[in-house]
Amino acid sequence: MNLKKRFSRVPDRLYPNFRAMFDSVCAEYGSLPAFRARAQDGAPYTIWTYVELRRLAYSAARWMHRRGVRPGDRVAIIAENRPEWILAYVAGVAMGAVVVPLDSTMDAAGVLGIARASGSKVLFHSDAHAAKAKEAKATLGSLELVNFDLDAGDDGRDGLLSWEAALAQAASAGDDDELPQAGSIDGNSPAVIIFTSGTTGVAKGIMLSHRGIIANINAARQALVVGKDDVFIAILPLHHTYAATCTFLSPLEAGGSIVFVEKLIPTVILRHVRDAGVTVMIGVPLLFDKIKQGVRGELAKLKGAARLVVRSLFGLSAFLSGALGMPAGWFLLGFLRRKAGLASVRLAVSGGGPLAWDTAAFYDAFGLNLVQGYGMSENGPLISVNLPEYKDNRSAGVAVKYTDVRIADPGLDGVGEIQVKSPSLMLGYLNAPDATADAFSADGWLRTGDLGYVDRRGFIFITGRSKNLIVTEGGKNVYPEEIELKFEGSPWVKEVLILGRRRSDTAAGEDVIAVCVPDFERVAAERPDSDAASLVRDEVRRINRSLPQFMKIVDVIIRDEEFEKTSSRKVRRFMYRHYAEAGQGKRL
Repeated sequence: MNLKKRFSRVPDRLYPNFRAMFDSVCAEYGSLPAFRARAQDGAPYTIWTYVELRRLAYSAARWMHRRGVRPGDRVAIIAENRPEWILAYVAGVAMGAVVVPLDSTMDAAGVLGIARASGSKVLFHSDAHAAKAKEAKATLGSLELVNFDLDAGDDGRDGLLSWEAALAQAASAGDDDELPQAGSIDGNSPAVIIFTSGTTGVAKGIMLSHRGIIANINAARQALVVGKDDVFIAILPLHHTYAATCTFLSPLEAGGSIVFVEKLIPTVILRHVRDAGVTVMIGVPLLFDKIKQGVRGELAKLKGAARLVVRSLFGLSAFLSGALGMPAGWFLLGFLRRKAGLASVRLAVSGGGPLAWDTAAFYDAFGLNLVQGYGMSENGPLISVNLPEYKDNRSAGVAVKYTDVRIADPGLDGVGEIQVKSPSLMLGYLNAPDATADAFSADGWLRTGDLGYVDRRGFIFITGRSKNLIVTEGGKNVYPEEIELKFEGSPWVKEVLILGRRRSDTAAGEDVIAVCVPDFERVAAERPDSDAASLVRDEVRRINRSLPQFMKIVDVIIRDEEFEKTSSRKVRRFMYRHYAEAGQGKRL
């Protein structure tokens, strides 16, 4: 396929900065629905148009401006997916401030650490995170808090302010002219800072520019061909760069609409898909595995002739799609998609981790076009994606527009490190020049740390990772060093190595495991009647209680000898990958 010609089917819309893009989008799509939400399952939707999106976002921006927030200042957000999250994000970036989205699974120490590291002036939060926000303010007295859920009667008490009160204060007088105008915002300046983890011990703040984000939005829109008739569903947490770009920013720029889900329960999600007529689903492999399991479970309940007919149709569709590349399932199994509530979905996109071959083949047979992509937050994040009409389910797709991919130092098999260059590349890590330098090659290409090759058709194949990053089944990134820091000062663990192990029950995602060297001398001196291995496992359980669910250690391996190290006393991690093989260790 001629990719240059294919991408040119959707015109470029490369604005100088986010404010210019937002004003243009709202003017063009004013009366169309920007997003919708409902208070409970089955209730009518409340709809916000692009006109209302602009009015509310600029009211929030005026409030921040009057509180002293200026271009370049940092504004943080921690909340579940909801309309106010988008409004706060747009308000901050459109006025030239820098938005810092926080992971909603982060604990109070993490919120404080990142608020301090980023120098945030305002923290927007939901009631679910009010206690964390108050703890951060107790240490950072100048941090202003705005609670999305606070009752108006509580405004002003203990320094609390509700979202509604902030909007009312800004809406009472003034207009958008008091805000920095689009022409005054440097498109090469930071628009967002994405922190890679929940603590500042090893966390890195990825700075993405206005122009970089806009280029990645365009790349996503041109690859997936989305437009104003598309309806997206916000399932993945919007603080994640993948979700923000593909579920929020690209639909926004294209005039599409976003549906918010009040509960992340499969049955509720599918009812939203049906009720709102969702056309594009963005998710991680785990989501599509769960839907696949649900459909297969329903098919298993069929009896007699019905079961025989459905199995025959599935088999025929699988043959036609797999052997001949024909999308026969769209016609043959339409009645099943309607029954599952997926009839309106024309495209599904999986990212954040490898998609199991079995899952991809199932959706092809089912008649739902599922494509997988690949990216890194450091590139805003999209690097490649399989196109709806041009895909290879074994691959991570083809490089998106504006993005160049090369294989550095390939071996005889063509495998080397995947490196990337694009206008979406990060400006660098916040206050971390050494880490920034390490992230790039000498000639300015982003070093992804992933190993792979590119075939003659342009498809990228990922064969492994050269970095330590662990990617869970749910698409979460786990940085081993962050967990290893938790063991500092441990009385019974002398050394620890955190590794990722491919799950034995699926081809997608890894579990977190720990290889521990006990402090045998201390155990003998202080707990002579205790088993060192048992003490180590108890210590791991204690540390697990302080970790988010996706970071918890599930398996412990006891090693008698210290790890081999470099001259700088760093563990030679590559020597111990064999511990990640299934069947070793003892599950907690």
